[in-house]
Amino acid sequence: MRMFVRTARAADVSDIAHICAEGWRDAAANIVAPTEVGSVVDARFSESRLHREVRKADDIHGWVVAVEDGEVVAAGGGGMTDKRRGEVFSLHTHPDVRGSGAGTALLRTMTAKHVVSGAREQWASCLDGDEDTLSFYRARGFDVADSQPHDDLPAATLKLVRRI
Repeated sequence: MRMFVRTARAADVSDIAHICAEGWRDAAANIVAPTEVGSVVDARFSESRLHREVRKADDIHGWVVAVEDGEVVAAGGGGMTDKRRGEVFSLHTHPDVRGSGAGTALLRTMTAKHVVSGAREQWASCLDGDEDTLSFYRARGFDVADSQPHDDLPAATLKLVRRI
């Protein structure tokens, strides 16, 4: 099995939507009620929204996917939020490949794009209580910088940062 990362294409949108929606549901499972998570997932990972984002991607904003044996197994979206600040907006892997390095490969690719675009720090976020995601980012040098109320859920969001 060979895995590689590439820029997302329109044909990947359905896979991106599915992987990210399931990843978000898993991350929030023990934090907020599933009914509350559904509206957030529907808004953030609707195929129409993802089609627009994939179509409008450029050198500093967009989606990347990890592909293994011809199948999209992970997806990540991000971009520059400031001249010196990149952000990972979303990064999820299919449950069958968690721990395989697909998420790390996506993060490396997104980090390289951020560095080339001038970023000196990289931000990400996760729900407070999502220990798996927090552990993933901490193992890659991120620290918790802030905790803020989530925009759409009765939970807190941890803002994570690292120097790049």
